[in-house]
Amino acid sequence: MHCTFHQSQICHSCSLLHLEYQQTLKSKLDTLTELFPETAVREFRGMTSTTGSRIRARLAITGSLEKLEVGFFDDQQRIIPVDQCPLHHPLINAWAATLPTLIRDAKLTPYDMHTDRGELKFVVITCSPTHQQLMIQFVLRSREAVDRIRSLWRRMSEHEKETVKVVSINLQPARSSAISGRDELPVSEQTCLPIRFGQRELLFGPQSFLQTNYEIADSLYETVGEIVRDNGANGILDLYCGVGAFSLTATSGAQPVLGIDVSTNAIACANEAAGRNGIANAVYECRSLECTTVDQLADRGFDTIICNPPRRGMDAASVSLIQSLRPSLLLYSSCNASTLKRDTTILAGDYRIESLQPFDMFPYTPHMEVLAVMRRK
Repeated sequence: MHCTFHQSQICHSCSLLHLEYQQTLKSKLDTLTELFPETAVREFRGMTSTTGSRIRARLAITGSLEKLEVGFFDDQQRIIPVDQCPLHHPLINAWAATLPTLIRDAKLTPYDMHTDRGELKFVVITCSPTHQQLMIQFVLRSREAVDRIRSLWRRMSEHEKETVKVVSINLQPARSSAISGRDELPVSEQTCLPIRFGQRELLFGPQSFLQTNYEIADSLYETVGEIVRDNGANGILDLYCGVGAFSLTATSGAQPVLGIDVSTNAIACANEAAGRNGIANAVYECRSLECTTVDQLADRGFDTIICNPPRRGMDAASVSLIQSLRPSLLLYSSCNASTLKRDTTILAGDYRIESLQPFDMFPYTPHMEVLAVMRRK
């Protein structure tokens, strides 16, 4: 993959870009086998093409209306001026190119973290590659510019709205680099972006978790579905379920499915998608795992648990729930091999790792997605 920003040493995010693609996979595989020396590691699921593979971009906005800076924060909280990343889907790059004009037309003053002034902090662009549509989220410091963004939406042509299907405003008043706040204000009539994975059409809202690499996410969900079907799962419990991507693509529709997550937006998308796909036995509930007891779930016959926690790994409540429910099959998808190692070690008294399947969710970086297939002893 060719990247002028990397060649010019402006951006160092793709730290393995100097290597041939297959070499990057070998480097990650070596890391994984070193962490799990006694576990069977399957062949790396790589990409057919890395260019245009990323379907969500979180663009930070700073500078001034006269001299805008669009890019993203590095680990030193500095803006890296990259608005045309070769990893981003072409629709994202095309819309990002229009951002400076839109920002100036709507007088969306860029935010300055040092002075805590300005309004526009981030623009988050999500692409549906299966529908060729976009979802745009404007992250603002306050409500001062809300009416101007709504006016911007009203002035869009019908042709533009065929591509930009969802527009929302997120309010993030905190003086920090945290991208989003709790309050989400819909702008467009449509509030969720459809993306098809396999035979299922999933829905994603502005605050929904999204696997950002479409090709690899599709492969990951397909793999989980095959394992669930091959094992004849009778009931599926989906922890950290988000929009229900794992369980909705894995279920046959016959077995009961319960998904649990703390995101109101994601749960609404999951239940709507279950209805659209005609999956009557799938129910998704917005609640904390700390508020979920074994007594509430023990009589439901969940013999399979799927979990996809954040990078920090599983919390104590989810570990305790798994240990108490004792499902025969545990499928753990992780974007952090170190916390996966920690959690599987905690569960080692009851579960053995049958295999690890790495997926190249984050090409040209040291990061990867790993699916651990675990069986109750």
